[in-house]
Parts: sequence; C-alpha cells; structure tokens
Amino acid sequence: MKNKIIVIVKLILSIFLSLAWFIILQAAYEMITKPELQNDFPIVKGIYAVYLLGFILLVIAVIIFLLLYSIQKSRTETGFKEKI
Repeated sequence: MKNKIIVIVKLILSIFLSLAWFIILQAAYEMITKPELQNDFPIVKGIYAVYLLGFILLVIAVIIFLLLYSIQKSRTETGFKEKI
C-alpha cells in the first residue's frame, strides 16, 4: 500500500513538472520570436535569458525522466506487471 501511494505522489509530481516544462517552453518560444521580451526577464537580460530557460527545461526534463524511471522500477517490485 505504501508503494502505491509513493507511485501516485511521483505521478502527480511528474504531471506538475510537465505542466511547468510546457509553460517555460512557451516562454522561451515567445522570447525567441519576440526579441523585445528578452529584456523583460528580471533575472538575466538578452539572449542569456533564453539560455537560462533552456537549461531549466533540460533540468526539468531529466527530473521527469528519473521520476518515470523510478515508477517503472517500483512497478516491478509491487507486482503490477503480473496483473497486466
């Protein structure tokens, strides 16, 4: 039962991170297509704002991949594979 709750929490976290990934991807696209928006980013100005968002996208993608990989590993431990 504890493993199922952990899997559900990991799925919810991966869904939230996927939504955040999509929103950041949209922001990076808008910055690329409309260069005047690059100066509105409060942390970094110019093209480096796009690079920063790209790095954040890469980190979020790795975290999502690791979450899904750990869910797959826990799936074999709980016996879900046998039921399917």
